[in-house]
Order: sequence, then C-alpha cells, then structure tokens
Amino acid sequence: MSSCCPSDAWGQLDFTDYTPKGTVEKVDDLDIYKVGEGEKTIIWNYDIFGLNSGRTKLLADLFASKGYLVLIPDYYRNGEGRNPFQDKDIVEFIKSRTVWEKLHKDWEEKIKPFAEKNGAKRYGAIGTCWGSYMVMRLSALEGFHAGVSWHPSHVPIAKNMLGEDVKSMFEAVKCPQLFMPANGDAEEDMSNGLAKEVMGDKLKVIECQDMKHGW
Repeated sequence: MSSCCPSDAWGQLDFTDYTPKGTVEKVDDLDIYKVGEGEKTIIWNYDIFGLNSGRTKLLADLFASKGYLVLIPDYYRNGEGRNPFQDKDIVEFIKSRTVWEKLHKDWEEKIKPFAEKNGAKRYGAIGTCWGSYMVMRLSALEGFHAGVSWHPSHVPIAKNMLGEDVKSMFEAVKCPQLFMPANGDAEEDMSNGLAKEVMGDKLKVIECQDMKHGW
C-alpha cells in the first residue's frame, strides 16, 4: 500500500503523561495550537497522525521555551489523522488533505492573520513526515526565512500520490533548508539527491541513517 511513510517506520509514538503548555484557539473552522511568544514565529506542520498524537505539542513547547511563538495549525480539521499501518483509506485521506490551493488559503486567510495578531513578524517552518510538504510550500512564500524537515515525506506525497513535479517544488523554495532524512526516506532528499542538486548551498542535509522514519 502506498503511504507517506516507509514500511519499516516507527508507528505512533505517544507521550501520554505530558500536559501541553499551550492553548488551542479557533479561527473560523481551523484550530491552531499556540504556545510561546515573540516576533520570530515557527509554523509547526505535524505528521500523518495529526494534531493530538505523539509528541507534537511537547516538541512545540520545547521550541517555544527558547523564545519563539510556535503555532500548529490543524490542517486536517477536528483533530483528525491516520495510522498509515492500519487505515486503509490512507492514500485517499492524504490526497483530500493535501490540496495546496486550500492549504494556501488557510495560510493567507487564517494562520497568517492570527500569527500577526499575536506579534509575528518573521517565519520559519518545521515539518515532520506529512508536514514536510507544507514546509516546502510555505518556504516558497515571502516572509519565511528557514525550513526544517525531519524524516520528510514530501517526495512520496508530491510525486507518488499527487503527481506533482518535485523538481519544480524544490526550485520554488526561497529560503535556507535543513533536511534530516531517516534510513529508508526518499533518495531525492539525501545528501546527493535531487533536492541538493536543485537547491545547492541553500540546503543542508543531515542523513540519519541509524534512525527509522518517525524518530
């Protein structure tokens, strides 16, 4: 079955005894987890499991403690997510939730105004798994100054599921990037891959070959 994750990836890594430090605020139909404060703002783009899974809020809280405003938009809506190893509708779910026109509208009409209302002036994007697709797209917009992708899935999503041109996606990126692909992630994202060929010095790649997707 096609998926955003390699077949040997880690599953859902829950952290059930942690209490998030931020709050969930609603902008029209979009929930946004907000933690921290400051002009420098991180847009956190979650993995396939969604807003309320794993260590997503914990990690956002950690970055916020270093002086950033961190926002996690619930792009999927209503706390939804999928388990790529159990849910049979994973491809349909990803396709329906990864429509850039809709996601771009979320950014322009909901997330960005909310961020500015809370003092944001400069943006960076972090993404894990599915979220790296958003890092690529957001990093092509004005106002973003850096993008970081851990165990990224933008290649299998864009290339294999959406039929998008990955090279064009890399060419559109305007700000410096850091990729940290795990063992089994897309060859395009490795040190000698297409992304490095296209982005050159704009991209730093740290291969985590001793780690599985989902670390």
